[in-house]
Amino acid sequence: MPRTALDGVKVLDLTQFESGTVCTETLAWLGAEVIKIERPERGELGRYSYEEPGVDALGFIIVNANKKSITLNLKSEKGKEILRELITKCDVFIENMGPGAIERLGFGYEDVSKINPRIVYAQIKGFGKGSPWENFPSFEPLAEATGGSASLTGDPEGPPMQPGADFADSGTGYLTAIAILAALYQRNSTGVGQQIEVAMQDVVIGFCRASFEQQLRYGRATPRVGNGMALDNVAPCNKYPCKPGGPNDYVHIYTSRAPGSMQWKYLCETIGRMDMYEDPRFATPQSRYLYRHEIDAAISEWTMKHTKFEAMEILGAAGVPAGAVMSTDDIIKDPYLRQRGIITEITHPVRGKLLIPGFAPKMSDSFVPVTCAPSLGEHNMEIYGGLLGMSEAEIESLKKDKVI
Repeated sequence: MPRTALDGVKVLDLTQFESGTVCTETLAWLGAEVIKIERPERGELGRYSYEEPGVDALGFIIVNANKKSITLNLKSEKGKEILRELITKCDVFIENMGPGAIERLGFGYEDVSKINPRIVYAQIKGFGKGSPWENFPSFEPLAEATGGSASLTGDPEGPPMQPGADFADSGTGYLTAIAILAALYQRNSTGVGQQIEVAMQDVVIGFCRASFEQQLRYGRATPRVGNGMALDNVAPCNKYPCKPGGPNDYVHIYTSRAPGSMQWKYLCETIGRMDMYEDPRFATPQSRYLYRHEIDAAISEWTMKHTKFEAMEILGAAGVPAGAVMSTDDIIKDPYLRQRGIITEITHPVRGKLLIPGFAPKMSDSFVPVTCAPSLGEHNMEIYGGLLGMSEAEIESLKKDKVI
């Protein structure tokens, strides 16, 4: 097999649920050997399926592809001893436990860096060090709330809304992976690792960066704009109904606010309403916003004659920005996305064949086939016997003592 981008990099994964697991899955998809440490018998909390006890949760399978699972009791002295030995042989240590938990186990950054000064040590928390909320637990919706995203999402007259995409969890995972890659690169010149701390609140604020333009311009909170543009009150910019009228049968249409743009003209030509293009009331994106309800009605009259994909194709071919509202069902059945590997098939030992989201970046000289999330402790023999050189008798003794 050809070398991969992170060939030879070993990652100790002490993460759970989504933010940390997305980070380590990203590193695994880039070719790192990710060793996921889980509780004996129970495994990571995210493994548990409330609907089907005893079977790996679907959410766990989605965010733990390409990893190796070992069991290890970190509350036992023998378990801690084994973890210290693993630390000497790995390049990255990452955890997203509750605030202070890893330090109480004796594996804070100072402890780990003394064992292996070259290790890149990454932590994901809800809030940053020094925050008045530093010791608070956090999850996706809390980070969306405190990071500004919820305040920007929803109808202008309605309450703040939780975004559908997991910007806090998955976004934090991706950004942490980027920081880890940078630290590994820096280690080539310094010879030592470093500590990385990423707070979910901070990441969400970063994703909202464009919305701060209105804050700076007007000196007040950027408002919710529904399907509009957060940067300015312009039209048309909305999701328009299409046939046959299902809950996701909509197409989003937006024409640029840039001076000299011909997209508004192309839209009017395409829907057969050049009278709107010639109407002085609709001369600018801002003036069109004042009459947006009239414009939206005219556009909807045209879109309702087409499916969302037909509307997207007709408008796109005419130079008008348009995008069908694709549901998860649309995406998972899309032949192009299947062919590209954005939706990829895995085989789970209990659940059988499953389609899961794949890895977005495509690299010419690094290809890592997607493999299923590991069964609990599936790689105990490989890691303990291979990496640490334990005998079968030693491994069996550890199992009997409930260390692994």
